[in-house]
Amino acid sequence: MRLLKALLCMLVLVACKPTTLPTIGRTHGDLPMKYLLHKQSSDCFRVLENVYFDAPFATGMSFTAGDCLSNDTKIGQKTVEQLAMMHVTLTYDGEFYIIKHGY
Repeated sequence: MRLLKALLCMLVLVACKPTTLPTIGRTHGDLPMKYLLHKQSSDCFRVLENVYFDAPFATGMSFTAGDCLSNDTKIGQKTVEQLAMMHVTLTYDGEFYIIKHGY
């Protein structure tokens, strides 16, 4: 019985975790940047959605879907390669996914 309860609890916790980008006016935390940056080749990360940075490590920078950024391109204090490995908190305003925080 305990095992069944534990499995049910794990299922609920995993199922409730957001697996997609937020909709207008919503905020999601702990999302991998892979939803926004995709490594297209050894020297290019493709921006998948319009992105605006309003985070402590980068403020006021924006990129449009389809942009190709090299690994060593700096976005504020971090390189694109470092950003691609981060998890972020973001919101959506209807045009841009706004990155608020990251770790």
